[in-house]
Amino acid sequence: MSDPISAPTSFQPPLSDIQFSGGKMEYTKLWLVNMLLSVLTLGIYSAWAKVRNTQYLYGHTMVDGHRLSYLATPIQILRGRIIAAAIFVAYAVISSINPMLNAIMLFAFLIAMPWLLIQGLKFSLRMTAYRNVRFSLNASYGDAVIYFFLFPLLGALSFGLLLPWAIQRLHKFIYDSISFGGKSFRLESRAGYYYLTVMATTGTALVALIVFAILLLVVGASGLNIDALANSDPEALNSVIAAFMPLVLLAMFFINYLIAAVFQGMIRNHIMNNLSITGLVSFRSNISILGFAWLNLSNALLLIFTLGLGYPATQIRKNAFLAKATQIALSPAIKTLVNTVSDYDSAMGEEAAGLFDADLSLT
Repeated sequence: MSDPISAPTSFQPPLSDIQFSGGKMEYTKLWLVNMLLSVLTLGIYSAWAKVRNTQYLYGHTMVDGHRLSYLATPIQILRGRIIAAAIFVAYAVISSINPMLNAIMLFAFLIAMPWLLIQGLKFSLRMTAYRNVRFSLNASYGDAVIYFFLFPLLGALSFGLLLPWAIQRLHKFIYDSISFGGKSFRLESRAGYYYLTVMATTGTALVALIVFAILLLVVGASGLNIDALANSDPEALNSVIAAFMPLVLLAMFFINYLIAAVFQGMIRNHIMNNLSITGLVSFRSNISILGFAWLNLSNALLLIFTLGLGYPATQIRKNAFLAKATQIALSPAIKTLVNTVSDYDSAMGEEAAGLFDADLSLT
């Protein structure tokens, strides 16, 4: 009979829900006022708008009784945007004067892009805090070149065969580079799961296309004699095709959001379920693929029918959905962490990357 004292077990902290309390109408009012002030000030107030909007979303996200904080100041954002805009204007003016200089500046921009991406991610993380402790990013220019450019290039040159692997390596690089209170995150993702996700996405697309094609044939055969139209009046057939075109476009619209939800939902579940700081924090994600597809599709329709004014409502809906689908396990050691990140950091990287359409979002 074994001694129970000699067989200690590791402590597993309980899972806590992430609570998001943002309101659609409340945030829409804030967003609209910020948008109006940004227009009236010719974009100058947009730095204050970004800070206020982000602080609202972060401030209404609570984890284990503590809210997230966004610590960037409008002046930091404005300074970064001014520098980024000045660089963009200089590029536009110089490139219009001399095509050779245009090629040189474009090459210089491509060289600078990895730095911009790293600086943008670093700024976003340093301006995010939980329990008064900031996140940080430890990644070099060389790392960015490899994971943001070299690996995706290998994926493209392999006719897409290595793209799932390249995406997995990129995600792992980003999350492994993040730290909180001096403790590094660890993502134990698997490339095989990314290939499985691609197969599931492809299968979903094929099934959706087949179902849609069958429905289209049934509807067409029940209401129209396609053969007769084709043999006697080609123009009538063209009119039939034109009549069905809106249905085709609508189906493609729906299928696009369905397969995007499959890929994004499966990858997010995989990342969250394999992301942790040893002995400190771990995550659980159980996104419903159909629910996620409906969220993305309905948000897109809301944006279309409101001419973009429904954007703040879509943000609230998405944040609430993701919070409900995510849980976090925090060790009591979280209370002992202290901030290890300096207060000052430049926003130029984030704003310059945004100005040139560089995507800084994490999956």
